[in-house]
Amino acid sequence: IPIALFPPMKPTLRRLTALAFGALALVSCGTDQPTAVPRPDVSAPDAPSASLLTTITSLLTVDGLQRTTPLAAPITVSKAIGSEGGTLSIPQAGVTVVVPRGALTQPTTITMTARAGSLIAYDFAPHGITFAKPLVFTQQLKGTNASLLTAPFLQLGYYPDANLLTKTGGLVSELLGGTLNTLTWSFTAPIPHFSGYIVTSGRR
Repeated sequence: IPIALFPPMKPTLRRLTALAFGALALVSCGTDQPTAVPRPDVSAPDAPSASLLTTITSLLTVDGLQRTTPLAAPITVSKAIGSEGGTLSIPQAGVTVVVPRGALTQPTTITMTARAGSLIAYDFAPHGITFAKPLVFTQQLKGTNASLLTAPFLQLGYYPDANLLTKTGGLVSELLGGTLNTLTWSFTAPIPHFSGYIVTSGRR
């Protein structure tokens, strides 16, 4: 038994449908391509460029790990390190950076600065240098506001400009995962390139 998928049209409805198809046929015959509706120009004269927008939207807002006793002044250490590798450390800031063998192809003076204040952030030089092997960054958590609840969420955030930092955090363009060692109460993460890194305790 045939089953009707659609109910039969009433005569009036059939006439209206025929008229509608006729009107569409006339429009399609009269033009080769559909006519686009003009769009008003909504861009403001001072609107940022596409590249600037990309930069802004790629930044992440993070909270930073805090020292319980702020550093009164910046502390800087420098060391010439070659292909054999080496270590930089600032005991007062609880930070150590190991340059593994083969990370550098020629002797390079590496500089690390612990920023003053409570925020655990470091500036590195030379700016923009990339390593053949990631450096190993270790931050002691004693003397910070890290706890057993918050420490598992620690990450290392890369900031290209120190002006992106605030007293409690800042904007970063990269987040690097790390390892929490509860025995030594420390956080370790890789550093693939320079220049600035902040230990983050969460994203906003």
